[in-house]
Amino acid sequence: MAKKMRILILDEIEAKPGMAAQVRDAYRSDYIPAAKARGMKLEAQWQSPPAMDIAELPTTLFYLWSVKGEAGWWKQRLSRKADGSDEREDKLAFWQGLAPLIEGRKRRMLTDQPGED
Repeated sequence: MAKKMRILILDEIEAKPGMAAQVRDAYRSDYIPAAKARGMKLEAQWQSPPAMDIAELPTTLFYLWSVKGEAGWWKQRLSRKADGSDEREDKLAFWQGLAPLIEGRKRRMLTDQPGED
């Protein structure tokens, strides 16, 4: 039986100096519940600098998600609301609302390398 591929999604968000708590709160209250509803599983959360926010410095927040296989990836990517309408506008509105608080963001999609068990 073939092993089902797990796709990892790494969000890296650089909060402006003094804005880390607001970014973290918005991500936790607005983004995380919606992502879980799309079938994403939050695997880990980190930050740099470690352990504390320093008001004078940017803070980079990392969120590691996983989805099950290509079907799981497409489900989170092309998600629909309960009424069947497209959810992409809601995602865009979330990121646009966060824009004044952040320097930038990156999203990386990761899988095991070919030939690995």
